[in-house]
Formats: sequence, structure tokens, C-alpha cells
Amino acid sequence: MPVASDVRLDPAGYLAGSLVGEGTSRAVHLLSSDTVLIEALARRFRPDLFRDEFGVWHNLRRAGTVSLTARGRRRTGDRQEPRAALAMVGSPLGHTRVALSEVLLRGSQCIERGARGARLELIVETEPGEGDPPLRGPVLGSFLSAGETERPSRGLVRRDPPPEPSPRLVSSLVERTGTHLDSTFAARFPGLQLRPLHSRRIEINTLADIDAADVIPFRADGGRIRYAVSLRQRRVVGGLDTLVATGVMAWDSAGTWHQEIFHPTLLSSTGGRLDAYGPVGRPVYWRRLQPISDVAYSRDNIWMEQVNVRDGRVVWGIIQPGGNVVVAAAEVEGVCG
Repeated sequence: MPVASDVRLDPAGYLAGSLVGEGTSRAVHLLSSDTVLIEALARRFRPDLFRDEFGVWHNLRRAGTVSLTARGRRRTGDRQEPRAALAMVGSPLGHTRVALSEVLLRGSQCIERGARGARLELIVETEPGEGDPPLRGPVLGSFLSAGETERPSRGLVRRDPPPEPSPRLVSSLVERTGTHLDSTFAARFPGLQLRPLHSRRIEINTLADIDAADVIPFRADGGRIRYAVSLRQRRVVGGLDTLVATGVMAWDSAGTWHQEIFHPTLLSSTGGRLDAYGPVGRPVYWRRLQPISDVAYSRDNIWMEQVNVRDGRVVWGIIQPGGNVVVAAAEVEGVCG
């Protein structure tokens, strides 16, 4: 998942675009690792970070955290700060209007000079008088222009959750996904004889990473119910080497339609450590899938984590499965945080 953002800053200082995040008991934290956006915000609202020979990234790292808003301080009439014409947050429960509370730039703690690891954090809260919608957990934040959509109703607009798949359907979805992964690897690595460990039980929707699967229902366009599956399942080669087959797919209940959300990856296991298999493999897998209500359409997006087993980097991302589009993504661990 690339971490470039569609968030933009218009000439009047209003934010527009989408961010990934997570809700807590107090507020919702939305994140971006887009260094182009971070630099644009710093240049617009904190030009002092550019005023010496060290540059913005060194100065931001030295400062640690820089606030672009006047929260907790006395506002002055000439102070400029980022604004939001209309802010929405979607969660597994539905979506609601929120107010932009604070905008923070967090510097990278990488030893080398550079932008990698810098982060934008937007804190949004329920608008006054709208109660306290339960927005804990994975979320999608959307900043819209005032004329971009009809003004939504106040409070939490709940979405009816899609029906949970039966245990039999869950088993079938996992089996279909495993078969698809094996056929993909057979074509990609001719002569590689992969054999599943049939004695290993696959854990469903737990915190386990290996021999585990996330299986979630979600609403596609037209109200159709689809199922997203992230599978991380061990395979044996020649009775000696252990590999891990991983991938994310979408299915209908009958198995007549399917779609790869991410191309499958094959991981090797050496001394208890995972890495990419082969010289051109990708050392990543995906977990923690959750359906997220879209704020403008009746369909769902899919929130997930991408884990890089080589460097420990974790990316939160949201996919719109209808077009396999990355709606928003941000690095949250393993990047000189």
C-alpha cells in the first residue's frame, strides 16, 4: 500500500481528502505519512521551520511535535491554521460529522537526515451537542468541501451490519482462498511443490498472524454482500522448508466470483524469522480486516494492517474493493517513530 495521500490544502487553508485512523474513548486520531503534504502544511503554517540551514526535516525532528492549531492557547486574530469545511468519520458502525480539533506534525527520530518517519496527525472530535458516538477502533476520515456533498444529518448515521457468514461458509471461503494461493504460486514458481499442513487449525478473526485468517462480510456496490479473506497459512516444501502463503481476496458466497485485493505473497521461514521467498518476493502480509462505512455511498471500504516482516514496518490502510483503490494509508510502526 503506498502512503501517498489525496489530502490537499486549498488556498484558503481548508483540508480536503481522506485519511486512515483509529478512534479512542476521547477522540479520533487520523494519520498521514505523506511527506509532500507535511512539507506543504509546514511551509504554509510554520515557515519558521525553514528559516535556517538545517531544513524542515531536521527542525521537525528536533522539535518532536509541532502544533498547527491554537488548541490550549489563546487565539489571536492574525493566526492562521488549517481548517475543515466538513469533516466526517466512517467506522464499522456507520458515519458521523466531527470537528477538527488539532493538527500536529510529528518529526521522525531517524538518525539520518530526511523525511522518512515524519507523520501528520489530525485529531477530530464529535461536534458539540451531538452526543458521543462510539467511534473506537479503525476509522476512515474524510474532509469535504462545503459544496462537495449534501450536508449530512447530525449524529451517528448507523449502517445495518451485513449478516455474518455461517461457519460452513467461513470454512469454504478459507479453502477457496488457499486453493487460489496454491495455484498462483504453482504458476509463479514452476516445480515448487507446496503441501499444506492439514493438521494445523486455522484461527479465524483472532490476533494470530500465522495459520490464521480474517474473514469479514462487507457491502459492495448495489447492496451485494461480499466476503473479504486475508489468509496466512503455512506450506511445506519437500518435508524440510516451511513457507507461509499469504494474500487478500474478495468472494461471493457461491464462489462464482472472486477478486484479488493484493497479489499473493510467499514468505520463507529461517530460524523462526520470516522474509520474502525468492529474489523478487515481497516481505509483507495483511491482517485485522474491518469493514468501514463509506461516508458518501452505501458501500463499505476495508480497513487493514500491512506488516513488513523484514523491517517491522506496519502500515494502516483502507481499500475501496470495487476498484482496488487505496483510499488512505499511513505508516504507524517501525519507521524511526
